[in-house]
Amino acid sequence: MSGLDAAQLAIFAVLSLPVLYLIYSHGRRGFLGWGFLLIYCILRLTGAGMAISNSGPSAQIISSIGLSPMLLALDGILHEACYRRTYRYQALNKGLEYATMAVYHVLIVTGVALVGSGAGGLAGDQPEASDLKHVKVGMALLEIGWGFLVLWALWTLKERSHAVSTAREGSILLYGVLVALFVEEIQLIYSLLAQCTQRADLNPTTGNLAGRVVLGFLPGVIATVVLVVVGVWTRGVSPKKSVNELDPRRSGWV
Repeated sequence: MSGLDAAQLAIFAVLSLPVLYLIYSHGRRGFLGWGFLLIYCILRLTGAGMAISNSGPSAQIISSIGLSPMLLALDGILHEACYRRTYRYQALNKGLEYATMAVYHVLIVTGVALVGSGAGGLAGDQPEASDLKHVKVGMALLEIGWGFLVLWALWTLKERSHAVSTAREGSILLYGVLVALFVEEIQLIYSLLAQCTQRADLNPTTGNLAGRVVLGFLPGVIATVVLVVVGVWTRGVSPKKSVNELDPRRSGWV
């Protein structure tokens, strides 16, 4: 049993509790973002539990796919930040908005599927050359997804927020997403190097302890804590009020 795995189990068990609250308090507009953050916490809990029970390759596979829920969480929270900050999406074609989100989700899911299948093959008894290729292509797709979110966040930051009641909360969420994105890139690069080089000292479950802590464990914890902090900070956002300003006929969980 590793002390790092036990710490990960305890920390993400604690962090999952405020995330559950944030799923409720941020309403429909924040459901996807905070919901995926909860899935990320659950995957980190699962990976730590498997590592503690010496599940071998299974823990490594769980670790390799754990980045996708975080990227999807950042996408969802950024989407909420844009909505709260400018109501930009009220003016956009809803079909275009949801189509863009669907394409991004397909990109990330495809990337993590390739990484997971490749990592599983490499951890098996008879790894094939195609397994490493799948890992490299999958990690490249995740990096593309990360870059898309950074560009979207920076472009949104450049735009002036509108004089609406939730603009401040939207800006806080936006800054939180930007911080979490750059912190999470450390873990993404670490996973990229670990999976593509297959070096024993970079293994996310059995490699060098210092590397696992600084490059694999802490970035995920810090990114999650940052998102939880800005989420709790903006928990007072009033969906009912913000929507009624735009359309008095609408109310409720939005």
